[in-house]
Amino acid sequence: MNLAPIIAVTMGDPSGIGPEVIVKSFQDDDLHLQARVVVIGDARLLQATAKNNASEVLIHTIDKPDEGWYQTRTIDVIDLNNVAENITLGKPSREAGQASFEAIQAAVDLALRDEVSAITTAPINKNSLHLAGHTFPGHTELLAHLTKSKQSALMMAGNSMRVVLVTTHAPIGQVKSMITKERVLNTIRLTQEWLTQHVTEVPSIAVTGLNPHCGDGGIFGQEETDYIVPALKIAQTEGIQASGPYSADALFGRPDFKKYDAVICMYHDQGMIPVKMDSSGQGVNITLGLPILRTSVDHGTAFDIAGQGKACAENLKIAIRTAAQLSQSTLSMQ
Repeated sequence: MNLAPIIAVTMGDPSGIGPEVIVKSFQDDDLHLQARVVVIGDARLLQATAKNNASEVLIHTIDKPDEGWYQTRTIDVIDLNNVAENITLGKPSREAGQASFEAIQAAVDLALRDEVSAITTAPINKNSLHLAGHTFPGHTELLAHLTKSKQSALMMAGNSMRVVLVTTHAPIGQVKSMITKERVLNTIRLTQEWLTQHVTEVPSIAVTGLNPHCGDGGIFGQEETDYIVPALKIAQTEGIQASGPYSADALFGRPDFKKYDAVICMYHDQGMIPVKMDSSGQGVNITLGLPILRTSVDHGTAFDIAGQGKACAENLKIAIRTAAQLSQSTLSMQ
C-alpha cells in the first residue's frame, strides 16, 4: 500500500505550460514513491496534452482523492471540465483566469478538509486572473483570502538558502510606504513559526534593510531606524534569534550568509535575485501563514513556448517532492 502523502496539484493557467509540465512530470516513475499526486483541472485538456507530449501517460478521472489509483504513468484527475476545446494558447483570457481560480479553490477546499496533505500550484497568469474578476496580486494573496488567513508571506527556497519577502508583487514606488514595524514584525514571526515547525527548534534569521547601506545613518532613508530596527527589537524580546538590519548586497556577498536558516528581505527583487541564482531557476515557492501547506514552481506560464513541447517539468517535480517532505515533517510533530 502506498502511504505517501496525497498532494493536490492545480493545473495552472490552461493557456500556459502548466498542463505540459504536469503530464511530463508523470514520466518520472519515482515520483509516485514520494507523493500520491491528484491533479485538479480539466481532464480533456490534460488528455490532449499527454497525447502530444507523453503518450504513455494515462488519464484517470476521479471524484475525490481517495479514489485515485496512484500508479506510475497514470494521472488521477479531479475533472473540473472548465476549459473550452478551442482555448487559445499563449494569451491571457478571462476563461483561462477563471479556470485557474476554480482549480485553486477546489484544491484549497480539499486541503482544508484534510483530504490532501498539501497543494502544489502550477503557474497562473495574473492578467488572466484579473480578467476573470479575481484581482489578487498573485497566488499568495489569493490563498490567504481563500483560507481566511490574516497574515501570510512568500518564502522562496533555493539549493542552500531561503528568503522571505515583506512585500511581494508591488510597484517599487509603493514599497517604501508598505514597510512598517508591524509588517516587518509579522514577517519575522511567520518565518520563525515555519522554521520551528519544519527546520529547527532555534532558527537563525537575518533581516535586510530597505535602503542602500541600510540608510547610512539616515542619509539614504529612515525606514531602518523607524520601522525595521524596532521590529527586530520586539522579535528579540520574544526569544526570536533575528539579527540585522544588514545591507542586502553585503549580506548576500558574504559566503557565510548561508548560516542563516532564512533571510527576510524587504521587496521582491532584493530576495528573488539571490535565491534564483542559488537555485538555478529550480527554487520552490512556499506560502507561510496558511492553515494548509502550499508549494509552487519558480517560473511563470511561459506563454511564449506554450503548446510547443519545450517546457521542462523538473521544477514542478521538485515542488511536489518538497510539499510531500514538508507534510511529513508536519505530521511527525503532531
